[in-house]
Amino acid sequence: MHINPIRWANMSFCDRQFSYGYKDFCNKYLNQLTFCKENPEMATGKAYLIYAELLTAVSVKPWVPYIILIGWTLLALLMALIFLNKVEFSQISQSVPQINQRKLSKNYLYDVEIYSSSTESYMEASIESGRYKFLESPKLASSSTTVISEDENVSVRSWREEFRVKIDPEQLTIPVTLMTLSFLDLSFVRCGKVTKEEATEFENVSGCARPGIMLALVGGANGSVATLLKCLSGRTPLGGSFTGDIQVNGTKPCADFSRRVGYAERLDAHQPYLTIRESLEFSANLRLTNSISKARRHMHVELVLDQLGLQYYANNLVGSLRDGTGKTFEVAKKLTIAVELAANPSILFLEEPLSGLDSSGTSAILSILSKLPVCGQSVIATFNYPNTRALSHFHQVIILTQEGRQAYFGPVGLNCHEILGYFTAIPRVPHYLQTQNPISFVMGVTGLGIPRKKLAVIDFADEFQKSHLYEVAMKVINAAMKNNKHGNEKDNNMRSISYNYPASFTSQIGLVLLRTQRFLWRNVNYTYSRFTGCVMIGLLMGSLYFKIKYEDTYEVTSRSLYIYMQTILIGVISANNVIPQIGTDKLAYFREMRSKMYLPIIYPVSWVISEIPYFLIATLAFVGIGNGMAGIATQTAADFLAYWSVLCLFTLCMTYFGMMITFLAPSPILAAFLVSIITSLWISTSGVVVLFSDIRFYKWMYWTNPFQYVMNVLTVISFYCDTSKCKRQCQCPQLPDGSYVWERIAHIRSLSAKMISTDVVTLAGMNIMFAVLAFLFFTVLKHNSAHAH
Repeated sequence: MHINPIRWANMSFCDRQFSYGYKDFCNKYLNQLTFCKENPEMATGKAYLIYAELLTAVSVKPWVPYIILIGWTLLALLMALIFLNKVEFSQISQSVPQINQRKLSKNYLYDVEIYSSSTESYMEASIESGRYKFLESPKLASSSTTVISEDENVSVRSWREEFRVKIDPEQLTIPVTLMTLSFLDLSFVRCGKVTKEEATEFENVSGCARPGIMLALVGGANGSVATLLKCLSGRTPLGGSFTGDIQVNGTKPCADFSRRVGYAERLDAHQPYLTIRESLEFSANLRLTNSISKARRHMHVELVLDQLGLQYYANNLVGSLRDGTGKTFEVAKKLTIAVELAANPSILFLEEPLSGLDSSGTSAILSILSKLPVCGQSVIATFNYPNTRALSHFHQVIILTQEGRQAYFGPVGLNCHEILGYFTAIPRVPHYLQTQNPISFVMGVTGLGIPRKKLAVIDFADEFQKSHLYEVAMKVINAAMKNNKHGNEKDNNMRSISYNYPASFTSQIGLVLLRTQRFLWRNVNYTYSRFTGCVMIGLLMGSLYFKIKYEDTYEVTSRSLYIYMQTILIGVISANNVIPQIGTDKLAYFREMRSKMYLPIIYPVSWVISEIPYFLIATLAFVGIGNGMAGIATQTAADFLAYWSVLCLFTLCMTYFGMMITFLAPSPILAAFLVSIITSLWISTSGVVVLFSDIRFYKWMYWTNPFQYVMNVLTVISFYCDTSKCKRQCQCPQLPDGSYVWERIAHIRSLSAKMISTDVVTLAGMNIMFAVLAFLFFTVLKHNSAHAH
């Protein structure tokens, strides 16, 4: 206590306030102020300091508190410097628990490092099979075909052969619905938020992607191809005008189009406290139709894990893969793709699938994507600056100019020779040297290279529209769109009017609740620290106020302050702790909402429900240890249960308040700031330190203050004694002047035992109000919309 910096700061402030502010002598207030009876000839301010033990032989020297505070500051800086230089965390953070891998069949375990034998042999085999015949759909595997690549090891082949003997192949796999995506004259004009100036992202882009085709989108400026990819997938960005004609199998995309496609975003946003297998199961259970049995879904997830080489990591938590190596980025990218493949999409859209990968990871991802078209799935991916080897894995490519106009739609060819042949045939294009990289040459002449420059004034969009390649492409596009019965409507914003979720409402609630429970249960920093924190604070406060009595004014004040400090600590901590947790999970939520996995309202509901059991346990530990040691509200079991339930209700109230502010504020930093300001005002106007009669302008905050209601209820539970039954022998505690403790504190704080029910109902109403407002802010405010991120 003697080295406590807070105590010395408090002593310094109190000495300055009371010694110089209250100079009247105590003999004027002997019957009014208890502390004046012991020192009647002393000034009231100094008498109070001695009574409250805030004035000692050392503290009378005004420079002592400053020396101690400066000493603590220097010590903290020195320790921070030592820890910064000496302490190093070289291992993965233990805040993410490790799940032991379950025993797998030896047929599951194979070397994840084995990929295609070489790019050259793969490309030669592609040419022999007629892969680069322009705009022809490659041969697709039938639903009963067992696909085994040459680079798969014997164990995987044996595993599949074993299942082929026991189970009908039709029951093993979920067939892919073949879809042809065709689009004509697509344009997107974005309106600036500040300047209101219009900027064209892309203009008059046409093309098609048949089943089993890999289409690359290259070029443009300022994310033009990313915007094009979003428009093709039905995720048209806000704040712009999108025109053109998009058709799927010759008709306008229906409301369920987004359910039949997958979109692998550039940002690998996943829930860190799910395993890789659980992430895939969550996606499959919410996005596959109810007609697919549970066994087939499970088998589908295992096949996707096997297909992407993730079986080795299947039981690892996503958040545990944080070592920052190239393999980590590769696994994260594979997980992003696997989550979408778990939905068995007909078309897989990928936004920069190779970003952040090394050469090994790039080869692995390209090898995986190259196998998808065999089953009839189309792959459409964007690349800002592709290399020749990566682009050669694709059948077709759309190249946009710097202005967003279409410069090419056609085949890629081995080592991009088809693209190179087209551009070198254009007049005034510089001569191509054999030592140059083909795709770098093409990007350079079109002004898309690094650095961007134009060697000749050539309108590549105009050249493309005059070419024979354009005529062939338009014939194919028109043939794909010939079954359109709705005409060519130029204004199509691709926003579904109605959407039927694949999973039922009860299934959505159950799966999202399970997901949130896993987040809380495995989140060591949040859940375990919250519980241990309550235990430690309970031990600390219980030891400080151990078996505290209330036989005089000082002890009554201390007993009241115990309740006051208890509510402040657990209330403020709960409101602030929930902010970063929701922030951690929000990116994954936005991805799930863009994929339309479940109703948006289910997400905040899952948080509201999932927090309840953890706070029941945490507050039980807090009250059981702290109150048990202090002897507060432990007279009867009913008092203890009432105290615990009210404190738990208040803790939930403050947590829901933190959620509400989190959904209200556009950023976690602003949310934390607002929570700190509002809780500080609530604490100040709770009627404990500053009595209700002394509160002036802020009286309205007293009545809208959860701290006030919980303090009133807990104080009544702790101090109430029915003095009306007292006659000669009364068990109710009394002060030295003969007055009853309960009557004195009830008079000062305006308390009444009859108001307990009203205060508890009011506190419960605040719980409901904060939860409902959290739901409202979450669903209404724009910054909580998935399309705003």
